[in-house]
Amino acid sequence: MKQVTLAIAVLASGFIFAQEKISPIQINQTIYTQQTQTRASELNDLDSTYIYEFTTLNLTDVWDDFSTDKFEQFDAEPLDVGVTSVLYHRLMDETNTTPQDPNLIFCDSMYAHHDTVKIDDIGAEIEVVRHYPFTAYDVWINDLDFYPVEGVLKEGVFQECYVLIDSVIAGVLDEDQDTVWYNMDPIAYVQDSARVFTKVVTDPNTLWENNFACHNYTYAYNPWSLGVATFDGLDQNGYPYHIGDDGAHGVADYMTSRPIDLSVATGADIVYLTMIYQAKGLGNMPEAFDSLVLEMYIEDLGDWQYEWSVSGGAVEPDVWDTLYFPVPTGYYEDDFQFRFKNYASLSGALDHWHIDYVSLSIETEVEAGNFTDIAISYPVNTLLQDYTAVPWDHYKNTTGNEKMRNEFDLDVFNTHATDIAFGGGEVSVKNAGVLEGDFPIIGTGGPDAAQYVPGYNDCVIPMDPAYFYDQSLGGVQAEFDVKINITSPTDGANVHLENDTTYFTQRFDNYYAYDDGSAEAAYGIEGEGALMAYKFEAYEAGKLKGILMQFQPSVTDLSGEVFLLTVWEDNGGEPGEIIYQDDYFESHSPEYSGSKRGFRYYEFNNLDWDAINADDTSLTVDPVFYVGWQNISSASLNIGLDWNIDNGDKVFRNTSGEWLTSAYAMSLLIRPVFSTGLDYTLSIEDENDLQEEITLYPNPTSNDITLTGLSGDYELRIFDMSGRMVTSVQNQHQVNVSNLESGLYLVDVRDAAGNPIYSSKLIKK
Repeated sequence: MKQVTLAIAVLASGFIFAQEKISPIQINQTIYTQQTQTRASELNDLDSTYIYEFTTLNLTDVWDDFSTDKFEQFDAEPLDVGVTSVLYHRLMDETNTTPQDPNLIFCDSMYAHHDTVKIDDIGAEIEVVRHYPFTAYDVWINDLDFYPVEGVLKEGVFQECYVLIDSVIAGVLDEDQDTVWYNMDPIAYVQDSARVFTKVVTDPNTLWENNFACHNYTYAYNPWSLGVATFDGLDQNGYPYHIGDDGAHGVADYMTSRPIDLSVATGADIVYLTMIYQAKGLGNMPEAFDSLVLEMYIEDLGDWQYEWSVSGGAVEPDVWDTLYFPVPTGYYEDDFQFRFKNYASLSGALDHWHIDYVSLSIETEVEAGNFTDIAISYPVNTLLQDYTAVPWDHYKNTTGNEKMRNEFDLDVFNTHATDIAFGGGEVSVKNAGVLEGDFPIIGTGGPDAAQYVPGYNDCVIPMDPAYFYDQSLGGVQAEFDVKINITSPTDGANVHLENDTTYFTQRFDNYYAYDDGSAEAAYGIEGEGALMAYKFEAYEAGKLKGILMQFQPSVTDLSGEVFLLTVWEDNGGEPGEIIYQDDYFESHSPEYSGSKRGFRYYEFNNLDWDAINADDTSLTVDPVFYVGWQNISSASLNIGLDWNIDNGDKVFRNTSGEWLTSAYAMSLLIRPVFSTGLDYTLSIEDENDLQEEITLYPNPTSNDITLTGLSGDYELRIFDMSGRMVTSVQNQHQVNVSNLESGLYLVDVRDAAGNPIYSSKLIKK
């Protein structure tokens, strides 16, 4: 359950309670990506970039409660519908209409001339006569580092890039003519090209032009609906704007609307911008010098104008405040835009603001009416008892419904000032797109089982006692897509239906997990030799293969620290005898991952323990066991902390010979992995990771390409940037591309049914 009472001041330097330390995280690993770009040209920064153009929205389209993602994803591909491209050349003819021959090189007069040097009989220079015997050309030169592409006409350049020097000594011509060659790289004008792709965004469900703010479902405290937009010190890739500079402070995230047509507003109308906002939530509290700012823009003004702001010193943490802002009539044009930005520390996930229910609407009265809505406000993560994920092999060996919940919590927010009748709903489960089971939501155990009271409702939904996940499915893993929907019979009480449904995927792989996969902070135990243990009660005894852990970089990089991975047996509900511990000389260190899920896999490398199976380095454990570590130094090691699910009673610490449970309501991002029919790597790879198992090389290439990791029947097709297919082969791992012209291509591989299984850009030299 996510309702955590946070009597905690989580500061930039961390908060310590009886050797437990909570620290802010430095990156957001749920969105963190390392951006790469494949370009056909290494000579400019523009090649293979995408330009996004946004059409104007109608005023009625501007509404976002962040239950769905209305941010532009910036993931267009060359063959997508609506994507066009233009090939720009650096060197053009003087009219800027025809590209110059790519084999030509041009220099200006400083590096292409003929000098006659006259010297007297004692070696003194008398005169230098400069000639330009070469043919001069006028060339248009474009700058391919910036968009829009602009250029200048360069007059009087030459195809010769060298200087001839004749010496006339005492009236006698020196027969040896000197030629001075120049390094072409910094001085010559050489041909280059850049293909620029353009995507015109017309979908009215895309509201925001950039994605620096983080769309998420886990960072706000008591949100009013599913999802918020969060502002902090991290960029759109989940990485600090100024890594390593703890004192850096300034503008961090922007969230900019598309152009909006406000010309429909008449003189009697008032256009209001409405939203709710919260400081801190499950993140870090903004200081007095941190702020959230609203700015507005129309083309006639030519710049963004400040309109409103709030500082961290003016609000209470975790409290939702309402902004109801009348847009000045000077903005009532057809190209109006607004944006939010924040001033924050730029070195980590700090100074959090969350916003929700952003809308523009016309009111004919000065006093605004309340918007009315019923919304699920927080995702459901599991229908299993205790765990969000368990090994499929273990689950199939149970009776099924014994591991299902009897009920689950559903957070619902009522924005009305009055009670609203409860209207039921439905839970449905699909496997591979096929309905696997469903049951109605017939009542709640909330504050009032018959209605939603104003504000937050902690509803307890009874499960169908006969339902459990289908154990007859084959394979070594399984996934079930769960949909939960609520309704209300009161007319006009539920104006936004999209936030009445929440989805999640119940995964059965080869590990146990308490957490929801997101870390809002970092946790550790301070003290040399301190012990941290996490309790698990597996469905059965088995072989433990290793531990998935998600360590979080915080203010201090601790990847150089070492710890002793440790496993305990149970002793009456607390850690008992150690059944495995690393050797000091083969210890482990916190490893930070840039992958979306951010977990690293830790193996048992000390085989001098009775419970170790030397043949496969697995560890035999009873159903109840504990995993964790022993500190070597006094440093807190910063394991990922999930504030949204409370398993604090399973977190144990020992700094003085006595085991104590955690003082915090949270879960840790630690997942024990069991030996099953599923190789452990499959449990931690997302779709992109799986795609990376297929490798294309060499790239760039002049002749052949080779693909590894492909099996079964497949078709490999190669497209040029105009979308024309230039090569198609069946079931070939090596393809000759020597006949293709130099440039950028798209490789597309599909299985026998036509489903995409791999794609990559290819540079043909």
